[in-house]
Amino acid sequence: PAPGNGITLKDGTLVMPTQGRDAAGLPFSNFIWSMDHGKSWTLSSPARKNTTECAVVELSDGSLMLNMRDNRNRSDKSKSNGRAVGVTKDMGTTWTVHSSDHGALPEPVCMASLISHDLADGRRVLFFSNPNSKHRREKMTVRMSLDQGKTWPKSILLDRKGGAYSSMSMVDEDTLGILYESSLADLVFQKIKLSEFGL
Repeated sequence: PAPGNGITLKDGTLVMPTQGRDAAGLPFSNFIWSMDHGKSWTLSSPARKNTTECAVVELSDGSLMLNMRDNRNRSDKSKSNGRAVGVTKDMGTTWTVHSSDHGALPEPVCMASLISHDLADGRRVLFFSNPNSKHRREKMTVRMSLDQGKTWPKSILLDRKGGAYSSMSMVDEDTLGILYESSLADLVFQKIKLSEFGL
């Protein structure tokens, strides 16, 4: 499994982000899913090669988005630096590249967290956290998207000097929780009211 959260889809299907290596040893990102409460699991096809630690969310239309750490970013510090993002409408049999792929979410090559949350007004919001830098693990940031990850207009900087692995979860309907590696301690847990994002 990848370090990202597993999720439960609207129909009860369990989905766990995963990673593997092909016969030549090149890594890839994918996921496994179960429709019988975990008794049996099905492996999706790879979403992208030369990627590893990934996170998965269900979008409003029922498709799945996989957001991936991309090894190409070790050398790519140009405008095309960024998380690899793919979408599948058939449980990982086929994949399409999302419009936010490479360029929308910069990374220094590090694990990131991605979750979805349904607001009281029916909108589905995505939250994404990672060290927001192309060059080093710093500037731990949480971003918000209300358009299925196409744009990330609002963000909150948590740690300017540090930031590495992170994991988010909803504490309650109005509060986001994040556990992350920081410059102040090995691990920091922080709560963020959704009102800070203007929600």
